[in-house]
Amino acid sequence: MLGSSRLTAKTLFQALTSNTQNTTLRPILSLPIATNFAAGLVLHKRFWRPIGAYSSTAAMSDEDKLCEQVKVVAKDNAKMLNAISKDGEQSSQAGPGQEVEEKPLPKLTAAEFKAYNRLAVVMDQYHNHFRATWTEIITGLRKSRPKNQSLRQFLSIAQGFCRMLDTHHNIEESYFFPILAKKMPAFQKHNKEHGEMIAHHRQIHKGLEKFEDYVNACKSGEKDFVASDMLELMESFEKVLWQHLDEEVQQLGAENMRKYWTLEELKTIPM
Repeated sequence: MLGSSRLTAKTLFQALTSNTQNTTLRPILSLPIATNFAAGLVLHKRFWRPIGAYSSTAAMSDEDKLCEQVKVVAKDNAKMLNAISKDGEQSSQAGPGQEVEEKPLPKLTAAEFKAYNRLAVVMDQYHNHFRATWTEIITGLRKSRPKNQSLRQFLSIAQGFCRMLDTHHNIEESYFFPILAKKMPAFQKHNKEHGEMIAHHRQIHKGLEKFEDYVNACKSGEKDFVASDMLELMESFEKVLWQHLDEEVQQLGAENMRKYWTLEELKTIPM
């Protein structure tokens, strides 16, 4: 875990409660807030509770209030997870660590495909933001950053990328992956043969932490900025990052999701 996640939560909370002009946050904040919150935070609209619903939050900071909201969602998701487990005992096609038996499946109608593909579409929106920001940074290092962009601005974009990606992954592993792992081997933490999505996160963060440390040190003046050094750090985890951004969406695609979930079960997965 990167130590800057709480800062990200505060930044995103303030952005959502004000008319932000932050260009880094705007692509994420433009998504429907009813179903998507704070760079991938898996809050379903039926779980959201207004700040005023908590009698003990009057003296809390905005950051702490957001943390309290997340705790509530975690509890609600745990209840939902148990319900999915019970319902899935009869409908599940495969248990943890087991491959789904390949059988010919009927062709999906347009409506069924859209329902099964819902999570892939939403996830790809988040991933497209990360792809675009990564491309902006690495292009600035390989060629040159925009003429109207200062070094400090450039480093701030890189810093924001690190924080957003870390927050996105933390939330996925806390609230989203445990639900998918009930039936899908790729999301299972202790699956020796699979667990690819978890393994990708671990590999990405080995490079991401070193990259963020360098960016922070340059921004604070502890180190002199050297484009080739920063580029080397980005390239050390570029391949696995882009592989993950593509494969996670593929895992959530309609043709794969239908192997594991019924349409009714899919409606209970919040995103």
